[in-house]
Amino acid sequence: MRKVLLVAVNAKYIHSCPAVYSLRASSGHAEVVQIAEFTINDRYQDILAGILAYHADIIGFSCYIWNTQIVTDLIADIRALLGDTVILYAGGPEASYGPEVFLGPCDFVMCGEGEKPFALLMEAVSQDDLEQHGLREFVRTLPGAAWKDGGRIVYNPINPEAGSDMNKIPFLYTDLGNFDNRIIYYESSRGCPFRCTYCLSSIDKTVRFRDLETVKRELQFFIDHKVPQVKFVDRTFNCDRKRAMEIWQYIADHDNKVTNFHFEIGADLLGKEEIALLAGLRPALIQLEIGIQSTNPKTVEAIQRTMDFDRLRKNVLALREAGNINLHVDLIAGLPYEGFISFAKSFNDVYALHADQLQLGFLKVLKGTVMELRAEEYGIRYSVRPPYEVLATKWISFEELDRLRRVCDVLEMYYNSQQFIRTLRFLEENGGMADGAFAFFDRMADFFVETGYNKKRPSAAARYEVLDTFVSGLDLPEGQMKIFREYLRFDRMLHFHRSRGMAREETFDFGEGPALIRFDYTTENPVSHEAGYIIN
Repeated sequence: MRKVLLVAVNAKYIHSCPAVYSLRASSGHAEVVQIAEFTINDRYQDILAGILAYHADIIGFSCYIWNTQIVTDLIADIRALLGDTVILYAGGPEASYGPEVFLGPCDFVMCGEGEKPFALLMEAVSQDDLEQHGLREFVRTLPGAAWKDGGRIVYNPINPEAGSDMNKIPFLYTDLGNFDNRIIYYESSRGCPFRCTYCLSSIDKTVRFRDLETVKRELQFFIDHKVPQVKFVDRTFNCDRKRAMEIWQYIADHDNKVTNFHFEIGADLLGKEEIALLAGLRPALIQLEIGIQSTNPKTVEAIQRTMDFDRLRKNVLALREAGNINLHVDLIAGLPYEGFISFAKSFNDVYALHADQLQLGFLKVLKGTVMELRAEEYGIRYSVRPPYEVLATKWISFEELDRLRRVCDVLEMYYNSQQFIRTLRFLEENGGMADGAFAFFDRMADFFVETGYNKKRPSAAARYEVLDTFVSGLDLPEGQMKIFREYLRFDRMLHFHRSRGMAREETFDFGEGPALIRFDYTTENPVSHEAGYIIN
């Protein structure tokens, strides 16, 4: 039987590609389908040699915005080396909505969900009497396939029932050997009920769920094997309130004190009952990612996003007060109607939530989205290179977006690193951020340019001295500076002056007299990953 290879080129080693595992599991001939995973950071020649070492007759590539360039190069080079002795194809969102990029060296592109068409392909592959030419002709009949006929691209209609029954997709992780030290991705639903114009999930008009009993059984597998983290890839996990509650309750009832579960949710959809359940979970049992994107009402309306920010704010603050869940919030720069000043306000609104992570992202104009169709209307100019990031719009210039990228850099170092939690909070509450959090980080970004730190970034240990130098230029009163430096020393103690398995005592004065603080490095805070400590 012919050898079939599915190739994934991931963004990082800790990532995996559930798509290729789902194709293999659903193929009906999993024993002959091999998987090769690489990363975009691997040496190109090593990736190419690694693929060729399988001596496969059919090679499929899973294509995303982070690997398109590498994958197109690989396809062209494999074709040059092996000629027509190998059948090459591409699938995934990048291939589905831009098949012209891959066709030529590729025999065909599989558009849309691939489980059912791949199973049909494997049925044909199992027929040993079918010659390679006959197989190449067969793939052009697959539903959802795009292929070249001379100079034109032919699109086969996608079967209206091509969407996979979520309950018929086999469980992907019966063997965890390939996933040591890697994130496990789990899909309990496909599609999204919302219609955000920048998101590919909005194209799928329905939401399909995996049966709850199946989900519980599969989650129990992860729990039994003490998998460190399971990341749900459901686009809005709590779009079905009752279902989300039942899954969260199951996780709580079967907690193994090790496994962490990650969910992407709509925080404004949470009710009092969900908040109460979440607030009572074991610290670090779950973490939540909350896409806010903008707090400008006109922007929210333009991107067709459904969001009640006032309710979202109250819910996030309630979860924050509980203190047991790592909270990650997102903003997107470059959206319609969001200029520099408007974005600064959105930033300040979201910063005030004091989430553990504030992700400042930039609009990516993905192929197939409504945003792509309306880009000209909005004056959106975006890069021709994946990930098609925004360059300018009617409301914000390239120079302003570049300025935001510098803000993003210092935000990552000083906020998202969680090295300066108490120091930043002190500055926020005592005049250091008198003009708002955004102005503080914007000014720090300018400081980095002036000092050259934007090019030669300070190490994690050196960032304390850099912050001290920057804050010294803010003209805070001498007494405030003294307390600032105490908090800076305190944060530094939590992260850099420790010997694992030992305890250490230091005296601090936060403006209310000396306080002896015992740092106990034998324990660790499971939510913020800080050393535990006891104030005597």
